Order: sequence, then C-alpha cells, then structure tokens
Amino acid sequence: MNYNNTASAVRRVAVALLGALVLLAATLVSAEPAQAASALPGGKKNWVVAVGGLDRPEVTDYRNWVRLGYYEFHESGTVKTNFWDWHQREQPERKPAMNADCDGVDVPVCDIRTVEGFENPSAGPWGGYEGTFVYDPIRSVVVVTWKKKADGTDLPQSRSESWQLETGLAGGKVARISSPTFYENLRPEATVPTSTTWGGAFSDYGATFGVGYGSNAELDAASRVSMDELLTDDVYSKEQYRGANVSAKAGIVGREGAGGDWTFSGEGGENPKDPWKRCSGAACMGFLQAGTTCLGQVDDVERVRYIGEIGGGRRNLEEIWCQGLAASSEDCYQYNSHPRPMLQVIDDSGKFQGWVGVEAFTHVSTKTNEPDQDWSSGYWSVFDMVSMDHLRPPIPATELRPLSKFELSHGNSVASGDLRWFRTLGKESVTFEGGNKVVSGCRFVEVVVFAADGTKQARTSSPFCINSGDLNSTRQFEGNISFAGLPEPTHAQITYWVADDQTGPYETKGTVRCTATDGACVSSPRDPGPVTVFKLRHGASLGTGAVSWYNRSTRITGNNHIESGCRFVEMVATGANGSVQRATTTRHCSAGDHPFGQVEFDFGDFAPRDVVVTYWASDDAGRTYATKEIQKCTRTGCVTDNTAADWVTEFRTEHGASVGAGSATWYNRSVTLNGNNHVASGCRFVEMVATGANGSVQRSTTTRHCSAGDHPFSQVEFDFGDFAPRDVVVTYWASEDGGLTYATKETQKCTRGGCVTDSGARDEVTEFRLTHGASVGTGELQWLERSVTFIGNNHVASGCRYVLLTGTGADGSVKTASTTKFCSAGDHPFGPQTLNFSLVDNGAQRVVVDYYADDGSGYQLKDSTTCTRAGGCV
Repeated sequence: MNYNNTASAVRRVAVALLGALVLLAATLVSAEPAQAASALPGGKKNWVVAVGGLDRPEVTDYRNWVRLGYYEFHESGTVKTNFWDWHQREQPERKPAMNADCDGVDVPVCDIRTVEGFENPSAGPWGGYEGTFVYDPIRSVVVVTWKKKADGTDLPQSRSESWQLETGLAGGKVARISSPTFYENLRPEATVPTSTTWGGAFSDYGATFGVGYGSNAELDAASRVSMDELLTDDVYSKEQYRGANVSAKAGIVGREGAGGDWTFSGEGGENPKDPWKRCSGAACMGFLQAGTTCLGQVDDVERVRYIGEIGGGRRNLEEIWCQGLAASSEDCYQYNSHPRPMLQVIDDSGKFQGWVGVEAFTHVSTKTNEPDQDWSSGYWSVFDMVSMDHLRPPIPATELRPLSKFELSHGNSVASGDLRWFRTLGKESVTFEGGNKVVSGCRFVEVVVFAADGTKQARTSSPFCINSGDLNSTRQFEGNISFAGLPEPTHAQITYWVADDQTGPYETKGTVRCTATDGACVSSPRDPGPVTVFKLRHGASLGTGAVSWYNRSTRITGNNHIESGCRFVEMVATGANGSVQRATTTRHCSAGDHPFGQVEFDFGDFAPRDVVVTYWASDDAGRTYATKEIQKCTRTGCVTDNTAADWVTEFRTEHGASVGAGSATWYNRSVTLNGNNHVASGCRFVEMVATGANGSVQRSTTTRHCSAGDHPFSQVEFDFGDFAPRDVVVTYWASEDGGLTYATKETQKCTRGGCVTDSGARDEVTEFRLTHGASVGTGELQWLERSVTFIGNNHVASGCRYVLLTGTGADGSVKTASTTKFCSAGDHPFGPQTLNFSLVDNGAQRVVVDYYADDGSGYQLKDSTTCTRAGGCV
C-alpha cells in the first residue's frame, strides 16, 4: 500500500465511484465474496489505529509510548501494520510542519508544529509488524498476534493484542476496535487493563490502551478528505466530533473528552459566530475556542487550535495551545503546546467520519526551548475524535453537577479556573484545572475538598515565580481528588498562597468556598487543620517549622537558620497503610535564614500517621553529612526521637587516588545514601543498587565527573513501600578515555550490619558491538540478580544512530530501553540504564540489542545481537 499517494480530488471521486460499482457487482454476481469478507473483523479490511503504552510512573518510570498507523487484515488470516511511534524517554521534539495564515485577525499566524518525524511530508511510517489474527464474531473479539518486523525478520517474541469489536456504525460502513477499558469512566482516572479487570489484559507487551476504526476504503491519499471539504461541505461542517482521550500525565493515567461541542462552520455548535478559518497558503485551518480553562489577558483567553493536512495517506495533524501563554510581545506560543498526529477515519462510501490520534508531549524549558527531562509534566495520550451522529463514541453517561468557576487575586496576579463535581459509575470525584498568572513574586493554588462526614483532602499547584526565568507569566494547573467509596464531597476551599520570592515564606491572600449543589463560589475564611511545631538544633543552627494535618495529607513549612557549615532538613512521612514518602529541603551552606514551604505528603485513601523530621549537618563544606537531631511529629505534637532513624553504615570504594565514599542510613522501609566522589584523575561515578526484602531492585547513579576534586552527592533514596531494604551494592566506575567507556573498579555490599568488599555482588558482564558503515555502537551488559544494566558509546560517523535494547524476563515479560538519537558525528556515551525485572524469579533471560540508523529515509534496523547471561552476545 502506498500511503504517500497524493492524487487529486478528481481521482478521489473516481475511486469512490469505482468502489461502489465493484461492491454492486459483487453483490449481484455471488454471495461467496460476502462470506469470505465476513472472516475480516466486522467485514473491514483497512483500519486506522492508535495504540499507547500508558501507565503510572511507579510502573513505567515515565517510559510511556504511543503508536499511530494502519492495520490491514486479509482473508488469509494475516495482518500487517505500518506505523509511526514515539517514546517519552527519547524526548521527541516539536517541529514546524506548515504556516497557519488563516486570517491574521482572530487566529494567530503561526507555524503549526507536530511531533518530530511526522512533519516530513515525504516520509511514510517508519515501523511495521506482520502477524496473524483470530476474529470471534460471537464474542466480538479480535486477537492480533505480531510475529515479524516489517522487513520479514522474526520478532524476539510474539506480541499479542486483544481488541473489543463493535460493528454496524455509520449504517454498517464502519467498525470500531478498542482496548477493554478505553471508554470506561470518562473521567478522571482510567483503569489500566490487566488479567483481573473487565475484558482482561489488552496486550502481553506493554500496550495498555488503543482505539481504531475500519472500513473497506483504501488507505492512500485518494481517500483523504481535504480541509476545504471539511469547512464547506454541510455533511462535515455542521457535525460535532468527539471521543475519549486517555493520557499519562501528572503521575496518573486519566481519561477526558476529546473534541468538543464546536463545529467547523459554527452552525449546530457552541461557536455560531466563530467558525474555523481556512489558511490562505497551506492546507490547514484554525480556530479560537472560547469558554475553556485557558487564562490570559482580557482579550486572549481562548484556546488556539489548528488542524492541517500533511504528506500522503490519511495523515492530518493538530496543535493546541492557550493563547494567554504567548509572551505579551508575541502572537505565537513556542514552548509546551499539545502536538497531535492524526489519521482520518473514512467509511466504505468515502465519507469522512473523524480521526484517531496520539499526543507525544515532551516538556521543554521556557528558557531554552529544549527538552528538560521534566517527565511528570509530559502528556502522552491516545484518542479518537469522531462523528457524534454516525459513529456514536460510547462516552459513558456521567452525573455532572454544576460547574464551579473560581478566581483569586493578589495585586495584579490572578488565579482562575474550573472545579467539576463528578459521579461516575457511583464513584464521586472532583477535578480542577485553571491558570496561575503571576506578575510579581511567587504564587500557588491550594484546593481542599470536604466530604459529607467532615473529612477532607487537599491538592496544590506547583509554586510559580515570575523571576524563575520563565518567559511567560502564566502556568496552567490541573488535578483530581477521588472520593471513591467514601461520603460524597459537599464543598471545596480554594486558597491563593503568596510569597515575595522563591525562598518564601508563603501567606494566604484569598480564599473562596465552592459548593457542589449549585456550583457557586464565594469569599470565605480558610479552615486549617491541626498544626504541630518542630524545632531541631545543631550548635547555633536551627531547623524549625510547622506541620499542618489534613484528613489524607500533611503539609510542612519552615525555615533553616544556618550559623555555620552546611545544613538541610529531611522529612519522612508515613501513612496509616504503612506507605512512606520523603522530601528534603535544599542544602544551604551560606549563613542566614533559608525558608522552605509547602512540602506536601498525600496518602490518597489513607490518613498520615507521622512525620519524622531530621536535621542534617556538614562541617566539611558539604562533602559528607551526618544526622544531628530527629523529631517525630503526629497530630498531637512533635517530640525528640533520635531512634526514628535506624542504623548508619559507611562505604568506601577506591581506584588509584580516586575515592567514592559515603554512608547508608537505614529506615524501616527505605534506605538513604549520602557521600562524595573524589576524582584524582580520569572520570568516575558511583552506582548504587538496592534490593528489598521482596526481591525488588532499585538503582541510581551519581553524576559522571571528569574534573579533579570533590563531588558530593546526597539523599539518594530507595523506598520499598511495604517491605524493608535488604542490601545496597555500591560500585565505583572509572574511565580513563575521557568518559567514552567505563569499567567497574571496586564493589561493596552494605547491609544494616555494615559494608564489606564483595566483587561477586555484581554478576556476569557481556560485551556487544554493533556496526553500520563506519558508525559503531559498543557497550556492556551487567547481569544482576533481577535486572540488567547497560552502558556504552555510540560512535556516529554519519547520519543519525541509536541503540535499542529489548529484554525478556524468565516469565516472558518484556522491557525496553533506548539511547538518545544522535545525529552529530563523534562519540556519544550512554548509560548506565537498567532493564528492571524486579518481580521476576531469575530476572532477565536474554537481551536483544538493535542498532538503528537514519541516512535520510527514516530509521531502519542495521545490526542486531542477542545477549544472554552465560552465552555472551551473538
């Protein structure tokens, strides 16, 4: 199939007529073709499909991914896919695809950006699989099993997907497939399907959500409907397009609506006086959507939306951003917009019915416009946005109480937004979203929701300071508070906290009270919970503060007064369920006051039990720290308790005159490491691998340093939740070639009883070497008990290169990781990174290392090797 065919509109009409004649002839001649076609899912051959591996960060460690492409089913029982895919850890960037010169008055004239790789009109899908499918029309289930890559080589392990099928859409001209929980509970949190949830697991390789639409229309550009037709043809221009959007964002997997109540012409929608505008140059259109949670000046509170046509096949793209985020001197927002590659849904008769799409949102710094590895601010999603009349997306009915709109201000700074009260499938929840426009100082918003029995839960936005270097004065915020299985929420208290600068202290400057019954928000005094006070001392230095206690969370503010040396405050909170959360203040080495504020610990469905506050001090300029005083705080008060922290054991690893030394502080369910990397020559770093009593493994490394001197590191924490830490293996790595390659030099294993040299604590090491032309990817795999760590170098001679690792556990589970894609000639060291099989007996079974190259026509596999613990890499 040629997905890049750019045939004219005349050819599109001709193809549609020919398809109708062929269908008529088949119907008149024989019933046998219809019987054969019934073997296809819903009788449909060609599909547009969006798939995502989306899960909570504690499961994926922010390694979400999305895939957008075509599925082609054949009556022989085979299926193939060609796709574009993006991975969060690779930090794909936004790239301009076209200029939206819609009218220059209402819609800003800006570049429409999309995700890296999708902006190239001549490049088609770069990935693909081939496999088989089984269609069960009785159960309406389609099971797809991918067995080969697009080039015909076998996958290391087959990959299966189990789709729910719905037929009879658009008068039988479209069928839909979706993952088991794609549409369940529109808001606010999505259930990640597993073997124990309704419908079972969606896949056996990490895909968690997906949606697709199929017909017998071709997949080339001749079938695609133009921007002009969408704007001018009444069949499309008066239709509303909506659906579900499942996203991994802000630490949760959420679900919200896609599209909206607008129409392209404005007729029949919420925008009768504000239709979409056609671009005068490129094949695109733009729209200013009013009534959203975007915040800005009086005349720029709309949400900017662009949709454009790119390349061949069914490709479209969308970009969304809040107009108020653009700097006051600029029309266009250049930073954290929402880029959405999409594919059109076309029915059997050639009519447009909407889109499936994905979002690959990499957070960038508003100082540099470069990816900043702020993983929690990423937004990765899979969605459909289709005809409400014809495809009827099964968005579940939700009991939605009146919308609460709030606004708080201090000086010229203002925070405003929406509070939504939900009951979904008998589960109560409250969501909030809005914008914090800061003109001076620092500001954040606190939302406290009260239930019918008087209990309450709290959330806050992140503090935003106008002097923090951001080029924009407005920051969006959102959150969710669940009351599942609890008394329903009755009202919310929203408070505006204000500080002169980022050091604090913060004070309340305004509070409103919003009720669930009528949505009204009125000014109200703040209702704080119990407050207990701590005071820690070392010499003349003091760490003081207050702990505010809420029903399911606790919040801490305070001050670190330093007379000499370096000091910081550590806070470890424990919930009623035994879970542990931890935070520290910044380490300060300058004399004076160093306020800290709004350290929050939220335990979800459980109450906070206690907070252990520890004062850490260093008298060697911050090289090493030791605990000086500890207090345990509860709702009734804070008392000195120097037994709250357990044993401290010390480690020391050496290579020549270089030394990596420090201490491990052992708590009931966690262990924290502090130390110093003294580099005498070469490059050095310290690796720490902690194992819990349940066998789970966590790993961290210090920064690699190649400059002589001391390089302190601190507060490296391993938290094992319901289990105690068992041991920590500390390894000293050294490089004598400028950091291109590293080797282990000394290893110590630490327990509560002490640290001893144990070179056997690390398992086998195997080396790999992959080539393409003069480019070489080399490295080594270190096989630990339940994980594999890799480190190496990508020498790029020309083009773009990266290394992909796919590990298979002894239980058949699959983990993947990849290096950064490098396009500049030279050496590019990577790692250490880890494939973690912490819950698998015997850990990893094998690791396939692939070398991918792009020499101008997209990434292709160029070399591959399979590595095992005992057999090396072959």
